[in-house]
Amino acid sequence: MTLSTQQWKNARAYIKLYARPLEQKLYCFYFEDGSMDDVIQELSSFQNEDGGFGQAIEPDFRLKGSSPLATTIGLQITKNLAFTANHPMIKRAMDYLNNTYSEELQGWNAVSETVNTVPHAPWWHFDHQKGHCGVQATWANPNAEIVGYFHKYFPLHPRLTEWTDKALQELHDLSLPLEMHDFLCYQRLSQELSGEKKKNVLEFLISNVRNTVCTDPSKWNQYVAKPLQIAGDPSSPFYESLKEEIQMQLNWEAENQCPEGYWQPNWSWFGQYENEWKVAETEWRGILTLNFLRIFQAYRVIPTP
Repeated sequence: MTLSTQQWKNARAYIKLYARPLEQKLYCFYFEDGSMDDVIQELSSFQNEDGGFGQAIEPDFRLKGSSPLATTIGLQITKNLAFTANHPMIKRAMDYLNNTYSEELQGWNAVSETVNTVPHAPWWHFDHQKGHCGVQATWANPNAEIVGYFHKYFPLHPRLTEWTDKALQELHDLSLPLEMHDFLCYQRLSQELSGEKKKNVLEFLISNVRNTVCTDPSKWNQYVAKPLQIAGDPSSPFYESLKEEIQMQLNWEAENQCPEGYWQPNWSWFGQYENEWKVAETEWRGILTLNFLRIFQAYRVIPTP
């Protein structure tokens, strides 16, 4: 099944009308030969003076200040845009991450306690007793992903071998099945490794992917790992493990696009900060809609604009 021309037009119209300017410019860049300079201008509005990203680039916490987690979101975007290590935006972000490493944590705190002073989803609430927010139940998120960015953009960092060994040990110490976000962070790390380390991480992830991914379409409207989150294009090393479910999900997503053109997030803030959630929800609709259009394009199931 492919998206119909009308479905594609509806998605485009939604992004043009309601998505953040960042997603609007990204859409233009990916689908309409838009300007990279326009994308950089919008993305730079989320990067703070200290080099980290903030300004609610992750819509579920409305923190203006920088955080390592928000910085990973910024770097995911720059990675998709093929920025190189000498790009000023990358240099500043990597300086920020280098400066915020915690010896006590042997890694990075996803968000600081200041997140509690702004509207945020319950899972981002900073627990003072535990010393971290709810999503940071293991070392993996976001630390494994951040180590990957050092491999990509700062490969000569004097502590990178130490950090990589830590990441590999933590991976094998994780409880099974791997939690969705832990899996995604190690997947992003694996993309930047090479040689035997890359081989070992990928083998571990591939052997566990079907236990992490929900393969039951009746549950895909719940907050679960879906196949296309893991294998967003056919070149993914996880594609063969999920091939049948990927085709099922492509059909499912086409059938479940909202009439207004967007894809709806399958989570909420459970009644907290209701007004701010409405803003975040609209932003997520734009992000998800852009992401699904790119996935449909990668799998060649989208009409030509």
